[in-house]
Amino acid sequence: MIEIMLKKIKIAMVAPSFGQTGGPEIVVKNLVNALLKRTEVDVTLFAPADWKIKSKHIPTIPKSIWNMKGFKDQTEYFRRNLILENILKVSSYQDKFDIIHLHSYRYAYAVATLLKKPCVLTLHSKITKQEFDQMKKIGIYAVAQSKAHKKNFKTVAIINNGIEIDKIKPSFIKGTYLITAGRLLENKGIDLAIKIAQETKKKLLIFGRIGVGEDRQKYFHEKIKPFLNDQIIYMGEASQNKLFFYLKNAEALLFPIRANLSICPLIVMESLACGTPVIGCRVRPFEELSEWKKVAYLSENIDELIKATVSIEKFDRKKCREFAEKHSDSSVMADKYIKLYEKIIKNKF
Repeated sequence: MIEIMLKKIKIAMVAPSFGQTGGPEIVVKNLVNALLKRTEVDVTLFAPADWKIKSKHIPTIPKSIWNMKGFKDQTEYFRRNLILENILKVSSYQDKFDIIHLHSYRYAYAVATLLKKPCVLTLHSKITKQEFDQMKKIGIYAVAQSKAHKKNFKTVAIINNGIEIDKIKPSFIKGTYLITAGRLLENKGIDLAIKIAQETKKKLLIFGRIGVGEDRQKYFHEKIKPFLNDQIIYMGEASQNKLFFYLKNAEALLFPIRANLSICPLIVMESLACGTPVIGCRVRPFEELSEWKKVAYLSENIDELIKATVSIEKFDRKKCREFAEKHSDSSVMADKYIKLYEKIIKNKF
């Protein structure tokens, strides 16, 4: 029994296939880096070959899909095959691991049918009851990220996404501009952020991927591009470190998203870790956390968001950092996953 307890749990961590800058991909990187510091587990990453990470890494496809030459010209089925190739790779190595940990529910059921080892799935997006029941039936251990996300689904745990707090250097000096970041599409509300900046006469920096889809191109060219000038500036895509630099020097993160979120976006906690308060639409999982009103103003009313943006100085930037340290450190995320892995190994479900 003592030998069993001392044996490291071997984890195969399977990343999504698109790139290292997407939300789920960043969560995978943060979790792997946190697990590398722990003695209870031995983690190996399954991800595209262009990933840069310190853990053991088994390449799944030659490049992340976003980085592939001709990405814009890929057909739907060509891309689906790449996604499948990325996620199926782990099945050939499963005998070397105790637990397989997936981070995309797309094709998770198909992969699980090939696995003889326990399979954990972190849910990074909404899922239907039909899809959830299908995966539950085959024995997948599903993890939700908030009470709002869990809803009525019988997930095995609720584990909030974590960020690498120690790698984010905050600034407690009031910033000189507003910032908004995310994929440039309708439900992200970038056009609302532009309106807030215009009404408050504040400078706004916009970071994000335009995308190749017709709807996203139309949104950018109709709702964003016509308003770009010396005050409203599109900065393009940015690395994590570059984004953190601009976040910490901002007055506030504008997050007027048009969506009923059940998962707290990483950018919210990353902003707070930088010392920068958040002004945006309501985020139910964020509101589950105690004392959130000290670091953010959330409303569905655009006029109220404009008023809050005028009075940003009421927020204490040090409180923002403390809030992020308390609720979203990746080491806390790692602790919870290790407890889950141990529980699965011991057949406590």
